[in-house]
Amino acid sequence: MPKWRPLLLLCALLSAVCGMTQAQAQELIDRRQQRREQRVADVVSLDEAVQMAQSRYRAKAVRAETVVSGGRRVHRIRLLSPEGKVWMVRVDAQTGAMH
Repeated sequence: MPKWRPLLLLCALLSAVCGMTQAQAQELIDRRQQRREQRVADVVSLDEAVQMAQSRYRAKAVRAETVVSGGRRVHRIRLLSPEGKVWMVRVDAQTGAMH
């Protein structure tokens, strides 16, 4: 059975139970597919980006998140140096470029 078929059946059931239209169910499927494609498009995961930043700057990551900036997914990592300095590093999720 194709992977999308159970999801389609679930959406059909939800639409019957919740009064959701077919268009709304399809929109849910489309949004889920877009999120899946975004995850696949990321060459560098958040965990990998944290490891890269900690290694490059010899600092400890104290916070990390992925955001969309300028239409691109960017990992923002807050670092803490042994001397107590705190700063933010950004890693492009598609290219791995760090700035």
